[in-house]
Amino acid sequence: MTIAPFSAPPNTAPIHAPTPGGAPINPVRLAPFGLYTRHILAGYLRSLMMIAAVLLAIAETIDLWPQIDMVMASGSAPAWRNIVYFTTLRIPGLLAPLIPFATFLAVCLVEIAQTRSGERLFIANTGRSPLKSLFPAVLLGLLLGPATFVMDGYLGPVSMAEQMRQKTGRDAQRLDRTKPSNPVWMQTPQGVLSASIAFGPPASLRTLLLFRFDAASLLTEIDKADAAIRVPETGLWQLENPQVWHDARPADTRAARPMPPEQTRLIPTPPYAITLTLDPLWLSVYGMEAQYLPLATLQSLASHTQNGYDAAPYRTRMAMLLATLILPGAMAMLASTLCATRLAYGASAIATGGVIAWGYAAHAATRACLLLGQTGTLPAWLAATLVPGTLLVSVVLIHWRGERGR
Repeated sequence: MTIAPFSAPPNTAPIHAPTPGGAPINPVRLAPFGLYTRHILAGYLRSLMMIAAVLLAIAETIDLWPQIDMVMASGSAPAWRNIVYFTTLRIPGLLAPLIPFATFLAVCLVEIAQTRSGERLFIANTGRSPLKSLFPAVLLGLLLGPATFVMDGYLGPVSMAEQMRQKTGRDAQRLDRTKPSNPVWMQTPQGVLSASIAFGPPASLRTLLLFRFDAASLLTEIDKADAAIRVPETGLWQLENPQVWHDARPADTRAARPMPPEQTRLIPTPPYAITLTLDPLWLSVYGMEAQYLPLATLQSLASHTQNGYDAAPYRTRMAMLLATLILPGAMAMLASTLCATRLAYGASAIATGGVIAWGYAAHAATRACLLLGQTGTLPAWLAATLVPGTLLVSVVLIHWRGERGR
């Protein structure tokens, strides 16, 4: 009798080499979109929507309460409709700055629930590295970064433009572009300027007074006009109904004795043009906060340096907008990392409060860096990247130390 050699039936899984204990070895594969990741990411999103709703309700109440009478009386629509419309328009501007901190709280809420239910201990006993559990936070950051950028950079200015068009709310009435501003003082290379701004377009100046000084800071000339209109494609401004006073005395004589009274009068002259280093685009948005400017206007103002204004607020705003692409992800990864290390086996009140304090400190540091960048104390790029960079470095160091200990 002949015995045929054994052959495995078709579609039979290969037999893995046994371990010393006799159990087969299963190949280990990374599953970035596996069941665990989808489960945790869904929990993050649910918690984020809940926390964002709570924070938005608080912010809307604080924002609406001082101006509720003004909002109710605006327009011809019923009062309740005005309130609903106004609060809807305020959502992008109020919610966008809160998203990074809300993300931190959402991740903490899910991670604390994992600790209390024992899921974290169960997953740790399977040998899964905490580094692999970071992927849901990375995915959350990839979703929220662009969403925050769109909400803050596009929807916020659009909603404010609509409020200004409807003249609804305090900010809209304060930023009304349809009437000239109150007299403002501006420092230019040509001298100290006082004028009211007609926002246009195109922007022009009303009730202009220009005080010119010499190298010793002594007054040498005053230009006064009812209006000044910029000559296109030049740095010249045409004065209407101008009057001029000029001190032609030598510099040493000016400091020695005052000018006789009969020589201190302004003298009417024919219309003429003067040079003023002023950007008409900047004049058209004078008094508006940088977060209310459309992205194209913001880019233009941030890229210019010698146009009679301080570009630091606009550069900082532009840099902060770009930083929002990574800030929510950095906050999510920090929350996941801190919970995995400090709340691994229990979530006491002290430990939980310490973790949340990290998130609030990061949120407060972001606001502080924004102010320091707008005042020119910090370069715009440093003000925008300091907090996200610090958070990412902290996450790397914590995981490096944990993996080294393992």
